[in-house]
Amino acid sequence: MTSNITESVNAMFDVEREFPIVSLFDEINMRFALLFHQRRMELVHSANRFVPSIEKDILEYVNAGSKLLSHQIANYKFSVTGHGDVATVDLQRR
Repeated sequence: MTSNITESVNAMFDVEREFPIVSLFDEINMRFALLFHQRRMELVHSANRFVPSIEKDILEYVNAGSKLLSHQIANYKFSVTGHGDVATVDLQRR
């Protein structure tokens, strides 16, 4: 592996550099599409969807949210009670 991304890309397309320009761009497009597809498939089949720091943040928000109690007042209005406070939330205005 090289330290320079340009050198890495050049090494990846060593043979293809001899192609006509249109074929070269088609090959570059195909290679990067394949790389992105492989990364997406790794994500789809992995157990973790988030990096650990984001999972920690989500867990904190879920724990804080589980201590809130909400009641629907109207179609898009809710009364949210938690930590001794009461708030009215209008989802249409947000």
